[in-house]
Amino acid sequence: MIEKWIKKVTHLLDVEENDTGGESLQTATAVLFLELAYADFELSPDEEGKMRKSLKSFFQMDDEALDNLLTLAREKREQRNDIWLFTDMIKRNWPRDTKLKVLKMLWQLVYADGHMDMREEALMRKLTSLLGLSHGDMIMARRAAREEKGQNPPG
Repeated sequence: MIEKWIKKVTHLLDVEENDTGGESLQTATAVLFLELAYADFELSPDEEGKMRKSLKSFFQMDDEALDNLLTLAREKREQRNDIWLFTDMIKRNWPRDTKLKVLKMLWQLVYADGHMDMREEALMRKLTSLLGLSHGDMIMARRAAREEKGQNPPG
């Protein structure tokens, strides 16, 4: 039953169910970045810059490709009811190390503007779980992101 549902909703990403890379995973990842960037209902210039820098580096793309990716991700974000479809695609197709790297980059986005909103923290907890990662993974990624930002992790 769930397999039929997955096949039915994968059209939201315009991908094949078993796609293991390419633009569908890029789009899913960019949607997560956008979702987090707007979690506090405000996209600061620092957050936008960090999001662009992270995605550009992670996917090794130029500015034009990044602009196209973000445009597509914004469209997909508006079309969806929740983020499960995007997190599930990443969970099923990427190895744990890659998911951990994405989690760390998302935490870096949280701290890009110098503070963490409670909605951002709640979304990070949800994303960690939906990506199939542990609470310990979340704490380690959070600590690494804070240390890189020059903030002391909580004791």
